[in-house]
Amino acid sequence: MKRIMLAAMAVAAVSFAVACGGNTAAPKGNQPAAAARPETPADFKDKKNALNGNADAIKAGEGLFKAQCASCHGNEADGNSDAGKALKPQAGNLRAADFQAMSDGYIYWRITKGGIGANISGSAMQAFETNLSEDQRWQVIAYLRSLSAK
Repeated sequence: MKRIMLAAMAVAAVSFAVACGGNTAAPKGNQPAAAARPETPADFKDKKNALNGNADAIKAGEGLFKAQCASCHGNEADGNSDAGKALKPQAGNLRAADFQAMSDGYIYWRITKGGIGANISGSAMQAFETNLSEDQRWQVIAYLRSLSAK
């Protein structure tokens, strides 16, 4: 019985992980090189997060991240989760310098459209366009921007 429950939990974790994310480019320390990322679409390119540095937004973003993203990207947003590691390619380290160097517009686009909606072949990242409001997506980005490199 215990083996059946463990197997069922493993299958559920992998199934859930498939909805989370990853990147199609060859990993560079668990994160693809910025040059390998697709170009940000014009309608997202110039978007800026007005909530960056806002303590209330960061706190709200942390809660949203833990509820929506941590299963794949890890509790520390470093890509260190069993589900994230099971993905091919693995879920990215959102604390990595090359990720942090990405524009607000790029990150907002990826959260909004996910992998498939952003036409990123191989990425299992789900789109959060209907799950999170615009403000909530910006709160998540404010939280990610508040993290130190890891």
